[in-house]
Amino acid sequence: MINPLQKVPAMVTNDTNVCDSHAIAIYFCQLVNDYSLYPEDRVQRAKINQILFFNSSTLFRIDSELMSTFFAGHWPMGEMKLEEWYSALDFLEFLLNKNNWLAGNKIHLCDICVVTVVTSMCLLVPLTQRHPRVQQWVKLFESLPFYDINKRGLCALNNYIMAMKI
Repeated sequence: MINPLQKVPAMVTNDTNVCDSHAIAIYFCQLVNDYSLYPEDRVQRAKINQILFFNSSTLFRIDSELMSTFFAGHWPMGEMKLEEWYSALDFLEFLLNKNNWLAGNKIHLCDICVVTVVTSMCLLVPLTQRHPRVQQWVKLFESLPFYDINKRGLCALNNYIMAMKI
């Protein structure tokens, strides 16, 4: 069994099973010895890890709850749950207050991981004027060549969401 938790993503490399998208992403950053996305500096890495853990513990959970509610046919979502999402975005807004990226002045692994959750959620709960910096950050991503990979996934998810709304 690749992942005893029976969740994806998971991968096998050599004799090791690596589970969780963040652990896999960190593994690949370290594998190629390119420290631009996941620097060796302990302070910078701590900032990146903080945001990765926030993504895992908070954004993923809210995303899962809202998507599950939608696909179970219990939409629209209650105000309390929506406010929880907006409060999570408030934290991202705070991080983007001083910089264009979540952990500093350049893109890091945490930005790539978080933008996938934020943009997926935007299909159900669009960004509002409450989060202008988050909107700018997403637009910045949309201008990057590799963002097309995320766009393909968003398009597939959006098609599924639209089919459910009918």
